[in-house]
Amino acid sequence: MSRLTGPSVLLLLGTLCLSSAEDKVTLEVLYPQRSLTVSRGSSVKLSCKANYDQEHCGPVHVVWTQSDRALTDPSKYITTVNETVSEGNMRLRQVETEILDLTADDRGQFQCKAKCEKGEAAMGHFIRIKVEAP
Repeated sequence: MSRLTGPSVLLLLGTLCLSSAEDKVTLEVLYPQRSLTVSRGSSVKLSCKANYDQEHCGPVHVVWTQSDRALTDPSKYITTVNETVSEGNMRLRQVETEILDLTADDRGQFQCKAKCEKGEAAMGHFIRIKVEAP
Protein backbone atom coordinates (compact mmCIF):
# COMPACT_ATOMS: atom_id res chain seq x y z
CA MET A 1 0.00 0.00 0.00
CA SER A 2 1.47 3.37 -0.96
CA ARG A 3 0.97 6.45 1.15
CA LEU A 4 1.23 10.07 0.02
CA THR A 5 3.02 12.42 2.38
CA GLY A 6 4.56 15.86 2.36
CA PRO A 7 4.03 18.35 -0.51
CA SER A 8 2.13 15.82 -2.65
CA VAL A 9 -0.65 15.63 -0.08
CA LEU A 10 -0.80 19.40 0.40
CA LEU A 11 -1.00 19.98 -3.35
CA LEU A 12 -3.78 17.44 -3.71
CA LEU A 13 -5.81 18.94 -0.86
CA GLY A 14 -5.27 22.46 -2.18
CA THR A 15 -6.53 21.43 -5.60
CA LEU A 16 -9.63 19.80 -4.16
CA CYS A 17 -10.44 22.85 -2.04
CA LEU A 18 -9.90 25.20 -4.97
CA SER A 19 -12.31 23.39 -7.28
CA SER A 20 -14.85 23.14 -4.47
CA ALA A 21 -14.52 26.86 -3.72
CA GLU A 22 -15.10 27.77 -7.37
CA ASP A 23 -18.36 25.82 -7.42
CA LYS A 24 -19.93 27.05 -4.17
CA VAL A 25 -18.32 30.11 -2.58
CA THR A 26 -19.73 33.57 -3.20
CA LEU A 27 -18.23 35.16 -0.06
CA GLU A 28 -16.31 33.82 2.94
CA VAL A 29 -14.17 35.43 5.65
CA LEU A 30 -11.09 33.52 6.82
CA TYR A 31 -8.76 33.92 9.81
CA PRO A 32 -7.91 31.92 12.94
CA GLN A 33 -9.84 32.36 16.17
CA ARG A 34 -7.55 33.55 18.97
CA SER A 35 -7.15 35.59 22.13
CA LEU A 36 -4.44 38.19 22.58
CA THR A 37 -2.99 39.81 25.69
CA VAL A 38 -1.15 43.04 24.91
CA SER A 39 0.43 45.87 26.88
CA ARG A 40 -1.24 49.25 27.22
CA GLY A 41 0.45 51.76 24.89
CA SER A 42 1.56 49.09 22.38
CA SER A 43 -0.08 48.25 19.06
CA VAL A 44 -1.59 45.08 17.62
CA LYS A 45 -2.43 43.95 14.06
CA LEU A 46 -5.61 42.10 13.09
CA SER A 47 -5.63 40.38 9.71
CA CYS A 48 -8.39 38.64 7.76
CA LYS A 49 -9.00 37.42 4.23
CA ALA A 50 -12.24 37.62 2.28
CA ASN A 51 -12.55 35.13 -0.55
CA TYR A 52 -15.30 36.13 -2.97
CA ASP A 53 -16.72 35.64 -6.43
CA GLN A 54 -16.68 39.05 -8.09
CA GLU A 55 -19.31 38.12 -10.67
CA HIS A 56 -21.88 37.04 -8.05
CA CYS A 57 -20.84 39.44 -5.28
CA GLY A 58 -19.93 42.65 -7.08
CA PRO A 59 -17.71 45.05 -5.12
CA VAL A 60 -17.10 43.89 -1.57
CA HIS A 61 -16.54 45.95 1.60
CA VAL A 62 -14.36 44.32 4.29
CA VAL A 63 -13.78 45.91 7.70
CA TRP A 64 -12.68 45.02 11.23
CA THR A 65 -15.23 45.85 13.93
CA GLN A 66 -15.39 46.09 17.72
CA SER A 67 -18.91 45.72 19.15
CA ASP A 68 -20.33 46.27 15.62
CA ARG A 69 -18.42 49.58 15.31
CA ALA A 70 -16.15 49.79 12.27
CA LEU A 71 -12.51 50.53 13.08
CA THR A 72 -12.02 53.49 10.73
CA ASP A 73 -10.64 56.45 12.76
CA PRO A 74 -7.28 57.17 11.05
CA SER A 75 -5.78 58.60 14.25
CA LYS A 76 -6.34 55.25 16.01
CA TYR A 77 -6.33 52.61 13.24
CA ILE A 78 -4.17 51.99 10.18
CA THR A 79 -5.78 49.69 7.63
CA THR A 80 -4.09 48.20 4.58
CA VAL A 81 -5.86 46.26 1.85
CA ASN A 82 -4.34 43.91 -0.70
CA GLU A 83 -6.32 42.07 -3.33
CA THR A 84 -5.35 39.30 -5.69
CA VAL A 85 -7.23 37.59 -8.49
CA SER A 86 -7.24 33.81 -8.45
CA GLU A 87 -8.88 31.53 -10.99
CA GLY A 88 -12.01 32.64 -12.79
CA ASN A 89 -13.96 35.34 -10.99
CA MET A 90 -12.56 34.50 -7.53
CA ARG A 91 -10.70 37.22 -5.65
CA LEU A 92 -8.91 37.24 -2.32
CA ARG A 93 -8.90 40.49 -0.35
CA GLN A 94 -6.61 40.72 2.67
CA VAL A 95 -7.42 43.42 5.22
CA GLU A 96 -5.01 44.23 8.03
CA THR A 97 -5.92 46.78 10.69
CA GLU A 98 -3.36 47.96 13.22
CA ILE A 99 -4.73 49.33 16.48
CA LEU A 100 -2.37 52.04 17.75
CA ASP A 101 -1.58 53.08 21.33
CA LEU A 102 -3.79 50.48 23.04
CA THR A 103 -5.82 51.58 26.06
CA ALA A 104 -8.31 49.84 28.36
CA ASP A 105 -11.07 50.92 25.93
CA ASP A 106 -9.51 48.67 23.29
CA ARG A 107 -10.15 45.45 25.22
CA GLY A 108 -12.98 43.29 23.98
CA GLN A 109 -14.11 41.29 20.98
CA PHE A 110 -13.13 42.08 17.41
CA GLN A 111 -14.55 40.61 14.24
CA CYS A 112 -13.88 40.92 10.52
CA LYS A 113 -17.01 41.46 8.42
CA ALA A 114 -17.52 41.48 4.67
CA LYS A 115 -20.51 42.54 2.61
CA CYS A 116 -21.17 42.24 -1.10
CA GLU A 117 -22.74 45.08 -3.03
CA LYS A 118 -25.43 42.57 -4.02
CA GLY A 119 -26.34 41.93 -0.36
CA GLU A 120 -24.59 38.75 0.78
CA ALA A 121 -22.61 39.12 4.02
CA ALA A 122 -20.11 37.00 5.93
CA MET A 123 -18.14 37.34 9.16
CA GLY A 124 -15.36 35.54 10.94
CA HIS A 125 -14.72 34.37 14.48
CA PHE A 126 -14.31 36.75 17.39
CA ILE A 127 -10.79 37.69 18.39
CA ARG A 128 -10.54 38.68 22.04
CA ILE A 129 -8.04 41.31 23.13
CA LYS A 130 -7.05 41.89 26.72
CA VAL A 131 -5.03 45.04 27.51
CA GLU A 132 -2.72 44.95 30.51
CA ALA A 133 -0.50 47.51 32.22
CA PRO A 134 3.03 47.57 30.78
